[in-house]
Amino acid sequence: MKFLIILVLFLVNLEAVITIAPVDIGKQPGLSGGVKGSFSTTRGNTDTDEYSAGLRMIYDNNSSYVTWSDIAFNYAKASGVLNRQNTYAHLRYIHTLYKKHLNWEAFVQSQTNKFTKIEKRLLAGLGLRYHTQMQGYGNIYVGFGCFSEYISYTTNVDPSEHNLRLNMYIAYKNRFSRNVRFSYIGYYQPRADVVSDTIASNAAELRITIYKQLSINFELTYNQDTRPAIGVKKYDFSQKTSFVYDF
Repeated sequence: MKFLIILVLFLVNLEAVITIAPVDIGKQPGLSGGVKGSFSTTRGNTDTDEYSAGLRMIYDNNSSYVTWSDIAFNYAKASGVLNRQNTYAHLRYIHTLYKKHLNWEAFVQSQTNKFTKIEKRLLAGLGLRYHTQMQGYGNIYVGFGCFSEYISYTTNVDPSEHNLRLNMYIAYKNRFSRNVRFSYIGYYQPRADVVSDTIASNAAELRITIYKQLSINFELTYNQDTRPAIGVKKYDFSQKTSFVYDF
């Protein structure tokens, strides 16, 4: 409990969009999902507008596969100047390969981010995922695969990219109590031909149920790209919060 109180205090200024918790086959059969959103408007000495929203849809056939999709956007303006604008869409299919511990997965993804000069980033990939449950200590997931990547930039200085990247990740989730859940995921994605060109990301999430299907979600993320667009920093750090309604 002391750990949870410290973590909540640390993540108090947040505004999250989509959940990072891994999806399991047979966890919630049928169609389900969740909606997230946050907004902030200030006027007077400060003049800001911030909006973010996300939608997750899941279909679980309760025996051999699960498919899910995430759609999200973030928008922010301060004193009339736009300082955040990005979109994200992800579709993933996970199928049992050996019992429920070893799965194969396929995914496609689309992203835009004006402030990292990415006009469009498209991904399509395949991989394997191993899942193990530690009695009383949560669930661990380890994934390995590869994906094809296309990037076009908003500037003429940076040429478009066509890359093949390896995709390795480790994820963890645990339910501390009926109303408190914690998740973490970390990705490491080097280019297959130039391993020094890597993308790495880490995200931790704490979700607390407020009332029935309504929860508050806290998220901390750190992303790093060793070769971003010219003039763009190599890392991004964010702390976010949002309300979540599951259905």
